[in-house]
Amino acid sequence: MNDNKTEKIYYRIIFRLASALSVGSGENRYSDNDLVRDSAGDPFIPGTSLAGIYRSLLEKKDADKYFGTAKNENQGDKSKILVYDAKLRYAGDKDCHSRSIRDCVGLDQWKTSKTGCKFDFEVIEPEAEFITYLEQNLEKGDKEVSYKLAMAWRNHQIHIGSKTMRGLGSIKDVAVCCKRFNLAEQAELNQWLDFDMYREEDWNGTELQEICKMENDPKNFISLEYRLRQKSGISIRRYTTQASTEKVQPDAQQLTCILGKNGEEIPYIPGTSWAGTFRHHMERLASGCTEEYFGNCERRSRIRFHESFIKGAFYKVLTRNAVDRFTGGVVDNALFTEKMWYGGETVLQIEIPAKTDVRFQQALAASMVDLHMGLLSVGGFTAIGRGIFEGVSLLIDQNPVSISENIEAMYMEILKKLERR
Repeated sequence: MNDNKTEKIYYRIIFRLASALSVGSGENRYSDNDLVRDSAGDPFIPGTSLAGIYRSLLEKKDADKYFGTAKNENQGDKSKILVYDAKLRYAGDKDCHSRSIRDCVGLDQWKTSKTGCKFDFEVIEPEAEFITYLEQNLEKGDKEVSYKLAMAWRNHQIHIGSKTMRGLGSIKDVAVCCKRFNLAEQAELNQWLDFDMYREEDWNGTELQEICKMENDPKNFISLEYRLRQKSGISIRRYTTQASTEKVQPDAQQLTCILGKNGEEIPYIPGTSWAGTFRHHMERLASGCTEEYFGNCERRSRIRFHESFIKGAFYKVLTRNAVDRFTGGVVDNALFTEKMWYGGETVLQIEIPAKTDVRFQQALAASMVDLHMGLLSVGGFTAIGRGIFEGVSLLIDQNPVSISENIEAMYMEILKKLERR
């Protein structure tokens, strides 16, 4: 590149949510932590949130140079890259996205569970489509860091919002377009003056097709993709809190979300449920093996559990005698109804650090085998046969593992592939 020329580079990024998104505003009109909304009431992702993600993808010296620094109260370096809010692409069409309230356990000031306290937060459900932009002024001696950031989108390395290590904020179906103008050339200068970033036709024929890994960024995690088939019903409950005069609602039902314009109801397993299940089981196998990796009140988890959507399942509404949770006895003249899902398939995706100790690897390998054998189950009522799955296929860093009833052979093959090559 000629060092004397100045370029204007623009990227347009369109993406869909692969999992629910939580970008909180701190307000509590609909939940304990509502989504950030614009003046029209539509949720969006602030540019400040995206800028923070971009900074984390760069070396510190590049992050400070291109995204600015604050030297003191009155001085600082201005950002050389403009980061735009990510807006819902079809904000006015309510059929193109849905929102819901999710429950979690309330925490105290020490980040431990608070007895008798529940915390809920608002999310945008999967399949919502967003659009955002990046703009860089490329001057003499500058790196084209905007290209690296655009490729991070293309490689699905971007995770947005809160609880990203438990499956929220994942993306898919990313389309990246690029326009660049050499302002030293009069013809391109005129084109730039006529360019409207928000005009659809100005991006025709500019989509990038390549997928390029970021330089000097070796893969620092091992990915596991475990395809599972249901062998029993699943019970990760969302309790009914609203009465309806038009339709009788079950007392409790499996967590579900509404996907797509057709409003299909899909049961799912949150990343938090998977994380709790594996942590508890692995601790039973090798006490203390999870402390360094699953996080605590002082440090973030180093393991990412994605949400699992159960496809092809059907539901039944079951009625039984209501049980007193304190005495374990039947409540007189009371029934309890529950909506359950059966017969589906799902995928468990886990990303673990590239380097883990032997005890952690052994416990994880054994847990993967136990999940296939039905000895590790997820959700509630596991003591009466709920939440049991069997393995269909397993990939570790895209390398297949043989699924069989030979427990020892399957365990040794998983353990071997968990070792960093």
